[in-house]
Amino acid sequence: MEWEEFDAPGVGPRMLFPMAWSLLPLTVGLILLVRSDGLWPTSFLAAGIMLSLVAVWLGASKVPGRVDMIKLLISPFAAFSLFFQPPEIIQAIIAVVVWVLNYKTAVFLSEISLKAYRVEWPEDIRIPDVKGATFFRRKWAAKPLFRVGQNLVRGVIYDEKAMLEADAPVEFLSE
Repeated sequence: MEWEEFDAPGVGPRMLFPMAWSLLPLTVGLILLVRSDGLWPTSFLAAGIMLSLVAVWLGASKVPGRVDMIKLLISPFAAFSLFFQPPEIIQAIIAVVVWVLNYKTAVFLSEISLKAYRVEWPEDIRIPDVKGATFFRRKWAAKPLFRVGQNLVRGVIYDEKAMLEADAPVEFLSE
């Protein structure tokens, strides 16, 4: 079975716009947090967190299976928890830490290799063993199937053909 190299779409520019705009409400929220009380600073901090989540969500939807769901769930819970009005310093720390986490996730998604490898795979054939792999499922599906280190192997449909797609070629133990 021969893996073929192809150019995968990049996600960097798609995430740049909402990530940059998320700094505006975050900064306004931090300034208002120092100058005034009430829900306005909290609202701006929560809006900044959620805009940064939108950026990460756009990138994660472009290259599925690369970001764990738990990383995406942190932002809405943090934004919601701000409305319970913890002390101002805690609100600022939560907002900045969650924004930095989203930024690092966006950087990770932007750095993903633009080269990928595909091999045609019949849908009814079970996926054989791979040395050092963590399997999510053994039958082909249009989802992440298994991981070998940082190399995630996904099932994709391209030109109406079922295929396996990976960041680097994978060697099967038995075919």
